[in-house]
Amino acid sequence: MATGRDVADRAGTSTAVVSYVFNNGPRNVAPATRERVLKAAAELNYQPNALARALSFGKTSSIGLIVPDIANRFFGELARALEESAAQRGNLLLIGDSGLDPERERSHISAFVERRVDSVVLVSVMDEPDLTPFTRGEVPVVTLHPVDPGQGVSSISIDYVAAAETATRHLISHGYRSIALFNGPGDSAGSRQHLDGFNAAVDSSPETISTIHLRSQIARGHAAQVALDALARTDRPRAVYCSTDEQAYGVLFACNRLGLTVPDDVAVTGFDGTDHSAYSMPPLTTIRQPVPEMAERAIELLTAGGLGAPVHESAQFELVLRESCGPHEPSAASLNRHSS
Repeated sequence: MATGRDVADRAGTSTAVVSYVFNNGPRNVAPATRERVLKAAAELNYQPNALARALSFGKTSSIGLIVPDIANRFFGELARALEESAAQRGNLLLIGDSGLDPERERSHISAFVERRVDSVVLVSVMDEPDLTPFTRGEVPVVTLHPVDPGQGVSSISIDYVAAAETATRHLISHGYRSIALFNGPGDSAGSRQHLDGFNAAVDSSPETISTIHLRSQIARGHAAQVALDALARTDRPRAVYCSTDEQAYGVLFACNRLGLTVPDDVAVTGFDGTDHSAYSMPPLTTIRQPVPEMAERAIELLTAGGLGAPVHESAQFELVLRESCGPHEPSAASLNRHSS
C-alpha cells in the first residue's frame, strides 16, 4: 500500500506538501505542485488515512448510535433515518447494539468515547443511564427518550406520559373496563412515563376501571410468553395497552394461540408506530413517533457546531387508529397529534 512518503518521492516534493494537498491546508500549494502530487497519488493508487486526517483537525466525521436492540423494527427504522441524515452532512453513522444488556450499553459508551466519535445519539436500555463518560470526554449526546435534565445531555422525545394517557383514554372510550398495561422492565427507559400516563387516564375516568400491570423485555417473544399466561386466565383483561409495538405483536400472537379474537375478545394497542404495525393481523392501533423528523433534528443539533447548553425538545406524536382496538368511524384514521 502506497504511503504519503511514496507520493512525495514520486512528485519530487515533501510529505508536508502531500498533507497540505489532501487536507486542503493549512498552507497553500502552487497549482503545478498540486497537480504533480495528485498525479503521483493516482499512479500509486494512494488512499489517505481518513482517521489520521480527521484527528489532525479534531473531528472524525463520525456519529455513534446506541440502541437497545437493532433487531427491533423501530430501532432499525430509526437507524436508517439517522444514517441518511448523517450521510447528507458527510458523516458516518456507527451503530452499537446493546442487545437489551445494560453492561453492553456501558461498553458501547466507553468504546465510542475512546474512539473519539464526534457525537452520539442514544436510546438507552436504562431509565437512568450513567452518561458521565460522555460529559468527561466532552462528547455531545442527544437521547431520543425522556432523560433527567440533571444528566447534562440533550433530548428529543415525544411526551410519553401524554401519549400513554391518550392511548389508554381511547381504550376506555370503547367501553372497556378491564385494561392491562404491558410495560417494559421497571428500570427501562420510558417505563415510568408509560405507567404515569396509563394511571392518569384510569384515574380520570368517570367509570371504575380494573387494571393489571404486566412486564416483559421489549421483544415480541418474551411478551408472547407473558401474554399467554395472562390471557389464559378467566379474569383476563378486556384490553391491553402495550408500551412498544414489539410487545403488541407478542400479545397478538398469544391471542391467536389461545383462540381469542382481536378486538372482539381482547383489544390491543401498541406504541412506536413502525411501518410493520399497519400489516399485523389485525392492523395495529398504535402511537406513532415521528422518527424521520426526530432523526433529522438530532443530527442537525449534533452537527451544527456544538450543542452548548443541553436542550430538551418535545416532538409531535399521533394516535393511529386501526382494527386492533375496535371499530371506528371511517374518518377517524388518526387523531390526537400532540406537541409541546
